[in-house]
Amino acid sequence: MKQTFMLFLLFTGLLSNVVSQNDTCNCLENFNLTLEKTEANYAGFPDKVTAQTRPAYQAMVTNLQKKAAKETDPKRCFSLISTYVTFFKDRHFDVALSLHNEGDKVFSKLTESDYRKSLQKNPARGIEGIWTNPDSSVSIAVQNNGKDNYQAVVIKSTVKETPIGLVYANLTKTPEGYSFTKYNFMTAAYPARLHGGLLRLWNIELWGKVFPGQMTLGEQTELTTWRNYNFGLQFKMLDQKTAYLKIPTFSRDNLVQKLIADNDASIKKASYLIVDLRGNGGGNTGWSYLLPYFMTRPIDQGESYLRLSADNIKRNLAEMEPVVKNPVSDEMKKYFTPAYMLTLLRAYEEIPVSKEVYYPIPSITIPLDSVAKFPKKIALIFDDLCGSSAEYFFHISRQSDKITRYGDRTFGMMDYLGMPQRTALPFKDYHLVIPDTKSSWTDKAPIDQTGFIPEVDLSVLPQWKWVDFVKNDLSKHK
Repeated sequence: MKQTFMLFLLFTGLLSNVVSQNDTCNCLENFNLTLEKTEANYAGFPDKVTAQTRPAYQAMVTNLQKKAAKETDPKRCFSLISTYVTFFKDRHFDVALSLHNEGDKVFSKLTESDYRKSLQKNPARGIEGIWTNPDSSVSIAVQNNGKDNYQAVVIKSTVKETPIGLVYANLTKTPEGYSFTKYNFMTAAYPARLHGGLLRLWNIELWGKVFPGQMTLGEQTELTTWRNYNFGLQFKMLDQKTAYLKIPTFSRDNLVQKLIADNDASIKKASYLIVDLRGNGGGNTGWSYLLPYFMTRPIDQGESYLRLSADNIKRNLAEMEPVVKNPVSDEMKKYFTPAYMLTLLRAYEEIPVSKEVYYPIPSITIPLDSVAKFPKKIALIFDDLCGSSAEYFFHISRQSDKITRYGDRTFGMMDYLGMPQRTALPFKDYHLVIPDTKSSWTDKAPIDQTGFIPEVDLSVLPQWKWVDFVKNDLSKHK
């Protein structure tokens, strides 16, 4: 499978540029290029713009083009481009705008003292309250800003980039929980969830409540696992027979690999293994380090389907060329089998001349070296923040006889994939990523609107009870 787009980049590397207060953009030029590249390259376009939906699509495009023709402000132009992108309801298809200029920051006069007094008069509800980050370097006050909208204002900080008074994030109540945007970027809102004394901003950040009320001891412990950019990765033995791995992200493969390697001996002695993936919005292929414990047969990843266009063909042939034109090393021969190499070579030769809309791209069958004696049974825990490569892991895990999936439906963002690089737009601080491939299941059983559904539904239980339930349930399986 192609490496899926690492959402974490939107909050780090992709936001390195600066938008000057004096910058202007040719909005229509940026919009039209987005339109052109989407219609040509987006894997979901032929599926989503059909004879039935085209009139509404064309009406939207015409309306947005009229507005773009009059627009020069990068932020307002971004809103027009974002409206177009969100039409497709695909969270892998994304556009962002870097906001690192001081003039782009919004400030509030709210103080900690005033906020505490206000909560004494009007008790906090939902996410209202004072929250701290894992290393206690920043505290935010989340206050209601009208109906279902909230502002998170910095009230304590030792970090230069987040001074006191900064509106750090805006949050909105949604049917599923909350969504949020941050001060340093514009993009489609990402999901946030409140679980007891913890506020989770997808797989990006975790905040702990300090007023009113306090975190439980378990919540305090979980918050500390996010210190030093550890992103909540954790291992512990729940009892003599049950090992527990918490992996809230696949964006840091090196950390996932180290966590598993450091605890390999304990995992191999355990009868049961629980892998808690709650909050895991995806990333890379960190799940691959878990396969030696899981596999009971070779894993057939199935074909993916490349949308054929000049850009997509050029990029994918460049990726295939080193593989088809160079000898396979001895250590890779078990993956790049003669049958696979023959199919890949055929694809390499046929793609440039194919007249089809999509071309099936062969995937490697992951070979089985041996079936691990321990753990005997494995549980995967998912929730509605699990997306992208975490969902792909859900999909392939169904080929293991050891695994049972627990929790809630996943986020739903894996029908279309393959974002190897951003699509450049004339205004440099726009960041557009367009999926060029659709998954093996998309035509027959798409999941972007539903997510994957675990066999054991835990959605009726509060999340703090999930691990104990899974532990007790696993012990029933001998």
